[in-house]
Amino acid sequence: VNSIYTAEQVRAFEENSFIKEGDDLRAMMEAAKQSVEILNKDFSTSEFLILCGPGNNGGDGYFIGIGLSELKKRVKFLDVLDHIKKSPLCEHAFKAAKDSDFINAKTIKDISSKTVIVDAIFGIGGRIDLGSELEEILSDCNRFESKIAIDVPTGLDSNTGEISQACFNADKTITFIGLKLGQLINQGKIYSGDIVLKDLGFNMNKIVKPTVHEFSYKDIKSKLPVRIKDAHKGNHGKLLIVAGDEGYGGAGILTSEAALKTGTGLVKLLTRKSHVSPSLAKNPEVMVCGSDNAQDLEQNFLWPNVFVCGPGMFENYWSEQLLYKLITYAKKNRIPTLLDAGALRLLTKEPFTKMALPKDIILTPHPGEASSLLGITTEKIQKNRLKAVKDLHIKFGGIIVLKGHGTVIHDGKESYLCSSGGPELAVAGSGDILSGVIGSLMAQGLQPLDAAIAGVALHANAGDFFAKEMGNIGLAASELIPHIRNALN
Repeated sequence: VNSIYTAEQVRAFEENSFIKEGDDLRAMMEAAKQSVEILNKDFSTSEFLILCGPGNNGGDGYFIGIGLSELKKRVKFLDVLDHIKKSPLCEHAFKAAKDSDFINAKTIKDISSKTVIVDAIFGIGGRIDLGSELEEILSDCNRFESKIAIDVPTGLDSNTGEISQACFNADKTITFIGLKLGQLINQGKIYSGDIVLKDLGFNMNKIVKPTVHEFSYKDIKSKLPVRIKDAHKGNHGKLLIVAGDEGYGGAGILTSEAALKTGTGLVKLLTRKSHVSPSLAKNPEVMVCGSDNAQDLEQNFLWPNVFVCGPGMFENYWSEQLLYKLITYAKKNRIPTLLDAGALRLLTKEPFTKMALPKDIILTPHPGEASSLLGITTEKIQKNRLKAVKDLHIKFGGIIVLKGHGTVIHDGKESYLCSSGGPELAVAGSGDILSGVIGSLMAQGLQPLDAAIAGVALHANAGDFFAKEMGNIGLAASELIPHIRNALN
């Protein structure tokens, strides 16, 4: 699990770490040395263009260029924003490189597209308001085949992942001291490319509490359920799924199949009467109870050790009655519960706005549902997903799983960010699969937070597998299930 920090945390750590005179210069030269090693290993080409800004990131760039020159590489520098006074460290590095080959910004268009472009303009101090001159330079740079950012791509906000009108679109970012939040969320994940962390020996992750913990499938494998040799179905939980209002039967079928094949011992689906036959035809192993009278289904609440409710539900009497009774029962009997989709939208309506939710609750909104729950625009949710997930916890309690590009999880104490998964998962039914997986893991004995993290990681890993084999277009949500089962085994 990687530790993720805000720009302010990294800056404060650097200031506190550079105690002796010259510590900052030694750190800059070490950063340059390690960057040169990466660039020399990655590229057989001998031509580099290094864009250097007026701050310390520019100093990194000058020392990187000097190091590459010593390896007989052909290096050109572009002194970006040369009308701005350089920082003392940048000035020192600039003087060391003064006899090198400097070019004018207008000549970038004349440079071979095979040249490796190195962005050392702003780094962690990058700003969103770049100005037209710099935006034009960045646009010119993005036509090159190989682009490397030093610390943070110019034009990317290192806290929010927002980008300017133009942003350096890196294939790889070599970042220092600690990973920055903006590199891993929103558009930052796209524009940073592959991220290589060099902590320069400072071990920030052992000293400073991170803002976010990054995770992927490899980090959760040890937490997954294990079958004992003399296991029976009763050892692996009873999961009750309430899903599939009229016309939305597929949501219940997807959720229950995902739960079944994630390893739940017994799965029961409560749905509309018209959806019973299709469910049994698809998954005869799932017990299905169907009725158009919500009261006929309430007796099933006595049966499970975990509830999942919401896929394929919406605003009508059937859905409202089942959700109300389920929340009441779960709260009284302390049944771990996951609410998704239609159940989340119902929480914004009477009488649910006045109901306290069960203690062991997981809410899994996508940005649109989070927008409804918080009463703000989807744009505001996406602009600061970390704040949104914390605000949702403050309002509703429990564990919040804010789905989307870089799913964020928050339990009131810590925040977690999934670094895997991609646009292939942006399909109908994908969230239903996730609900079934998380519910299944809870039913099998994982604590709600562990189940949420593991479920998100398994779901994202399945998406990555599909994308690697097929590409990121055309995934049907049910195709995730075999990949999830393979990963569990």
